[in-house]
Amino acid sequence: MPRLLSALAFLALSLNAAVAQDQAPQEPAPGQSVTIDPLAKVNSSNRQSELLTGLYATQATIELCGIDVIEPGVTAMAAHRRQLQGELRMDEATGESAYAAIKADVEKAGVDCAEGSTDRTQANAVIAIYSGN
Repeated sequence: MPRLLSALAFLALSLNAAVAQDQAPQEPAPGQSVTIDPLAKVNSSNRQSELLTGLYATQATIELCGIDVIEPGVTAMAAHRRQLQGELRMDEATGESAYAAIKADVEKAGVDCAEGSTDRTQANAVIAIYSGN
């Protein structure tokens, strides 16, 4: 039975590679050109969403641990948060709801607020970036 399963797995993997090669994009025919538009809009919403989620998690850690953030860090974080929310077409209520959900997740996962802990060190590193240090 193990030989049969191994043979079937090998066959399946071999066929997938052959099918993928058949479906690969073809080179343009001679005489055709490819035009690249440097001003074309690129969907970067996934990256923006990941950045905003990380910022929310950092702000939740800061809030839960009572970490003081001085200027210009406070202003820079708030501006970046508004920018990311705008790029994702989130209104203020949606942004606050999303932040509350992330904060609840951070709280549920348990944040280590002890000086020198990984959570606190990472939050301090982000604060330093936004503060220009």
